[in-house]
Amino acid sequence: MQESVPDCHASYSWEAEDISSYGPGWSLPVGDNTSLNHHSLWVYRSQSELRAFPIWGSMMLYRGGGFAIDLGPDLQKSRRILRYLYDNTWLDVYTQAIFVEFTVYNANVNLFCIVTLMLETTAIGAFQFRSELHSVRLYQSTGGLHIFVMASEIVYFLFIIYYMLVQGKLMRSQKWAYFKGKWNLLELAIIVLSWSALSVFIKRTLLGKRDISFYQNNKHQFASFHETAQADAVLGYLIAFLVLLATVKLWHLLRLNPKLHMITATLQRAWTDISGFLVVMTIMFLAYSIASNLMYGWKLYSYRTLLDAAQTIVSLQLGIFNYEEVLNYNPVLGAFLIGSCIVFMTFVVLNLFISVILVAFSQEQMHHKPSEEEEIVDLMLMKLCNLFGVKCQKQVVS
Repeated sequence: MQESVPDCHASYSWEAEDISSYGPGWSLPVGDNTSLNHHSLWVYRSQSELRAFPIWGSMMLYRGGGFAIDLGPDLQKSRRILRYLYDNTWLDVYTQAIFVEFTVYNANVNLFCIVTLMLETTAIGAFQFRSELHSVRLYQSTGGLHIFVMASEIVYFLFIIYYMLVQGKLMRSQKWAYFKGKWNLLELAIIVLSWSALSVFIKRTLLGKRDISFYQNNKHQFASFHETAQADAVLGYLIAFLVLLATVKLWHLLRLNPKLHMITATLQRAWTDISGFLVVMTIMFLAYSIASNLMYGWKLYSYRTLLDAAQTIVSLQLGIFNYEEVLNYNPVLGAFLIGSCIVFMTFVVLNLFISVILVAFSQEQMHHKPSEEEEIVDLMLMKLCNLFGVKCQKQVVS
């Protein structure tokens, strides 16, 4: 193979990455006493110099350093720089990935958008494109609702402090038995996530002020907001999980409502049949995902991996699907795949799944027995109505 292939390139890794400095046109490496500017595009710049962090690409994790060039805000200057890079073969066969980073700000909606465009080379020499867009609101003190939002946040954390005291007393009285209660663990998770979200919010605010200050003092340099965007993404994940747990807690508190209690009892009654249908739906979903990945993965971008194929099948169930690309590639197999997926998964299995829940709901209506908690709620409502002088009649349904 050495006679046929003179150059052999190893796969990318942090150990194999070239961190040497070169002259124009990738000439021989220069030593430490070089006359080149330290920020030259032919000189390797470390992660700390670029104020960057390792980036997860579609194929692997890349180091935060590399050979970088600032294009600047001037369009004509940027074109000259790109022409110079093209003429001197700045991108060659040894290039593993290309990252284009820039940040824009829209004052009308008070949003920063941190954009990262990635081009990664595959084993066959093609480039795979990926983009990341993070929208961040760094100026929090704009808008008429800012005072209301701050007051709501303060009230929320006052409640969190109160619940911390309540849970602390329960933990002291119950000791290790406290961790056996699922609702106690739910309360503890909400408290931990709330304080974690507050700490990440403070961290994101400090990072945003740091990046904005760096941009204002160094407008000739590229100001990376990547760390701020990552902190904002973590904050979004924490808030999402917090809202999920709060919704579960709200459902638990609303169990005293007769209608919601009947829905919960219906799901418990039908859980055996529901679990069986979930297994069947999961098997069919995996079957269609694997089949579409094997048939179209090497040709169509939406099916390039098993995960992407699974996301496309989910989009098909929601009605968000590109029928033309499948039918244009193979009309017969494409029509059979789409048609069978819609018929079996949407019309047959999903409708049977809903019918099982409706049957369980009708059975629960016939055999439903009010709990003691519902009677307590009715008594409390009656007492409140009497307190305010409102007539309240309890309806008895036989």
